[in-house]
Amino acid sequence: MQVFYRANTVSRFSSILNSILLSAASVTLLSTLGCGGNASTASAPPVQAPAPADPSTPQSNSGSSSSGSSSPSSGTSSSSTVPPGAAVEAAVQTLPGWDWCTAKLNGKPCASGLGNATSSLTEEQQTPSLSGKSAKFTIGGHTAYSNALWWKSFGPDNTPTHFVYDLYFYMDEPNLPEALEFDINQSLNGVRYTWGSECSYRNTGHWDIWDPKHGSWETTSAPCPVVSAQSWHHLTWQVERVNNQVHYISVTLDGNVMTIDKYYDPQPNYSGEDVNIAFQMDGDYRQDPYDVWLDNVSLSSW
Repeated sequence: MQVFYRANTVSRFSSILNSILLSAASVTLLSTLGCGGNASTASAPPVQAPAPADPSTPQSNSGSSSSGSSSPSSGTSSSSTVPPGAAVEAAVQTLPGWDWCTAKLNGKPCASGLGNATSSLTEEQQTPSLSGKSAKFTIGGHTAYSNALWWKSFGPDNTPTHFVYDLYFYMDEPNLPEALEFDINQSLNGVRYTWGSECSYRNTGHWDIWDPKHGSWETTSAPCPVVSAQSWHHLTWQVERVNNQVHYISVTLDGNVMTIDKYYDPQPNYSGEDVNIAFQMDGDYRQDPYDVWLDNVSLSSW
């Protein structure tokens, strides 16, 4: 199964690991079980987002963060309007067949981080819920900065070039995640088109997006503030595959449309074909456990 994963690259974590080795307090944090509480009341260095990886194909990490290449506009609006006739995978949070991973999968980097997170998915939650069938995702564990990646595969489909990933999310304690990640992937003809995004709460405070070819994150100008607790928040990503590139068109959070308009080359030398969406929960410096509910999750394509 070809999915979007985040690699535990040495280059991404080297500075963090060095600071941990030099600080006895940090060592204590990393060896202590996450105990909950409001992480925003204690000081800790933010962790840089690890890179995506794939368990079946070696991940290239050459190259640094890029501003994205310029390409002629395809004329797609930055709105999230889905045209009539688009294929829609609806209520994805209720579908069977979700998979997950933590630091490694089959011996290769997966959700990455500094350790193995614990995680669970409980479907058909009536409270909190908008549809009466939300899905509850949990994360915990013993090691700081450990992550959990959940994904749902829809099988190979080479036809669509436009995608809208639309969902609602809810958190009791929105100050606890290091970051939340939302991804779309389409692999075909030996390459993988990855639209990876993360709301980097602790590190950049903005939406970060993934450059598939160079294996690097770029911080956009679109802010991603910590959302309010115990409220539903509406998120929409609109992207496309155009001129053999991934194009991040726009992100909309609670009605605030933010234009991204960035182009990147896809990941080359990729085997397998699939379309999937992914949701990742990142642990903080204390691995504080937290929950996220997703509802009305859909992927529209055309």
